[in-house]
Order: sequence, then C-alpha cells, then structure tokens
Amino acid sequence: MQKMKVPFVDLKAQYLSIKEEIDNAIQTVIEQSAFIGGSAIKQFEAAFASYVGLKHCIACGNGTDSIEILLKAMGIEPGDEVIVPANSWISTSEAVSAVGAIPVFVDVDEFYSINVELAEKKITSKTKAIIPVHLYGHPADMPAIMKLAEKYNLKVIEDCAQSHGAEINGK
Repeated sequence: MQKMKVPFVDLKAQYLSIKEEIDNAIQTVIEQSAFIGGSAIKQFEAAFASYVGLKHCIACGNGTDSIEILLKAMGIEPGDEVIVPANSWISTSEAVSAVGAIPVFVDVDEFYSINVELAEKKITSKTKAIIPVHLYGHPADMPAIMKLAEKYNLKVIEDCAQSHGAEINGK
C-alpha cells in the first residue's frame, strides 16, 4: 500500500492563491515606510473592530504582546497568579511570566478549553486573573468563566488568537 503525504498546512499554496494581493500590500507598506502604524493598520483596526462588533481595536505586533499589555493594564504584578489552560500555545503562559506573575495551569475539558470546575480548585488569595483560550475555533465556556471571575473578583482576558469570529450565546 502506497502512503500518501498530506501536508498539515501548505503555506505556499495559501500564499500563491492570493499572491498578487499580498505582494501589492507589502509593496505599499515599503513605499510608504509605514512599518509601524500607518494607513494599513488604521484600516485593519477599523475593519476588525467592525467585524467583532466593538467600538475600538488596537493592533499589536502579535498575540503575546497583546496579552502582556493587557495583563500590565489590568494591574497584574510580580507574584500574582493567573490561571491558564494546560493545553495552549506557549504565548498564553509566556505573557504571564513576562510580567512577573505565575501561570497556574489547569487541565482542559472535552473541547480543549479550560475546565472551569478544575480552575476553581486552583484559586488562591494570590489569584488575580484567568485567561481562557478559545482553541480550534471553539469558544471556552464564558458564562461559567465569568460567573467564576465574578465570584472571586478575577480579571478575565480572552485569548481569541485561534477563534476570531467564534460565538457563544450570540456573542
């Protein structure tokens, strides 16, 4: 029996399918020297805010930067604990460590989202936030997470890097 090689993600094929559009966008950025900010970023921010139904969107270099900025803005400090799912990309916990806080790993449920019941068992007096990750296009159980956050006065940062546009209960 002959084995067939199936590529996990063929980035070259994806690029070639929209090559002209990508190349033109890159050329425009280079011509305008708009490497930070600029009209392309403003257009993206407006379009993305509209897409997710928000008034504002602030573009960052990457999702890791975004989480780190939000943790700092929320007052998460060295020694604070932040609950994160055990199954996620490294950026979720890396951002927590970058601000000096301690990532507290919690196992996931059958949808690979943070298990809310197990998360509650990990809460201590040092716990200040929880970061659910909406993984593989599937949202975490946000009603249960928000109830938990309210009960223990926790900040919530939703990591939506792999689930743009996913909905739960119409939101």
